[in-house]
Amino acid sequence: MTTSAAQQAIGALKLTSLYLDHPSVVAAGVLRGACDDAIARLRLDHPCADDLGRLWCALFDVLPLGYLPHVTLNKDPTAPFACFITDGAGNVVDRQAGKTIAGITELIRLRLPAGRGEAQP
Repeated sequence: MTTSAAQQAIGALKLTSLYLDHPSVVAAGVLRGACDDAIARLRLDHPCADDLGRLWCALFDVLPLGYLPHVTLNKDPTAPFACFITDGAGNVVDRQAGKTIAGITELIRLRLPAGRGEAQP
């Protein structure tokens, strides 16, 4: 199992408290190295990575039953989010890239059949 950047940062913070309470247990160099590594890994993360869960939930809320959202990040800063939607059979029914969660969600909602909470004609 690999550790995430956040888990590594939490480990470095725990080492810091251990060092402050018991300086002879953890060497300052070890603490510095752990913190430097954690900072470097956190900086590698995409700035919008934490928003992927919010995008997935927003899409799931507006999709018809049986449809699933699949979300990812783009390298393009003008459209950092991307998604595609599959129906119950796994067929891709729509795809969209965009800058905001609300924008992508609204575009997908308008192009698909009525979703949850909407009256179907």
